[in-house]
Amino acid sequence: MNNFFSKANLPKIYNTAAILAFVYAGLMIVFSIYKDFIYVDQTWLHGLTVNGFSVFSNLIWIGLLLVLKVLLNKTLQYNKANSLINASFIFLGIGVYSVGVIFFKALKVYFSSDDANALFSFGESSISSAIWLLLSSVVLIVIDIILGNRLRKINIVLKDYFKILGFSFIVYGVVSALQMVKVISSDIIVFLPKIVLIVVLGNIFKEVSKMNPADLPSEPEPKVAVNYTPAKTFSENKTEKVEKINVSNRKKEIAEQEVIPTFDINELENKEEILSYFENLSNDEKNRLGVVVAKIYNQDLTAEQTKNLILHYITEKKLYDHNRFAPK
Repeated sequence: MNNFFSKANLPKIYNTAAILAFVYAGLMIVFSIYKDFIYVDQTWLHGLTVNGFSVFSNLIWIGLLLVLKVLLNKTLQYNKANSLINASFIFLGIGVYSVGVIFFKALKVYFSSDDANALFSFGESSISSAIWLLLSSVVLIVIDIILGNRLRKINIVLKDYFKILGFSFIVYGVVSALQMVKVISSDIIVFLPKIVLIVVLGNIFKEVSKMNPADLPSEPEPKVAVNYTPAKTFSENKTEKVEKINVSNRKKEIAEQEVIPTFDINELENKEEILSYFENLSNDEKNRLGVVVAKIYNQDLTAEQTKNLILHYITEKKLYDHNRFAPK
């Protein structure tokens, strides 16, 4: 899973998630129209369709929330929404299970030729599933409102998008609560905030997938704590020797790291040509060059250092010069 969500794969994952979000929003629009104008309550086929779409919809929503969690954690270095998104996974899973049980029991009733046992089993499972579904829906409403309040405060990148996303979560939670207490009966009104939410989320994924890594926050450098003890017992002396060996190994690792060169693009005569070449690179190519320089210097680099070293690499290898391989 960690390899799948590696930095090199993230732009493609975000782009795919954006497409999925836009398709999902379109399906939500079609389904809301069907539910308001075509759906007939207490009919087997329509009930099966609604339950089947509910399972399908929740699974897609879980997938989009997973990508949102990755974006917040790995790309924006923001982890204040982790517990809320994890709780959403749990209660969405309960919803999928509850509706899924009703869906498959309904199929069994249809193919059992009015078997009494199948009908009794369907009725029993419907009651228990409805209780679990009600519980999960109430908790999800609370989670959506709290999550929306946190997301609207994100100002790392795309501040306006996250503000709209946060308010969309809040409005969706409030409207869902009003539907639960029968204040709102139209499914189009209920689905509209979620459709807006999904479209905004898709736009966030799309915009982040096109961003230059240098414009995104870099990972914090790990802190190394060293404890010194004044006592010199035998066991502590032995531990001290092990620590000295570890420090020695660490020094060797540091010695193996390449020294980051001092490079100022403004001192070059052809800086405009180099910068133009860099700006016209695709995001995938910028990410690839970032990996290349990170391997060369074998240490954690800030976003600014990464950009500077990419420019140095382009200059050193004369990548901007399309005639560099021509015969002299």
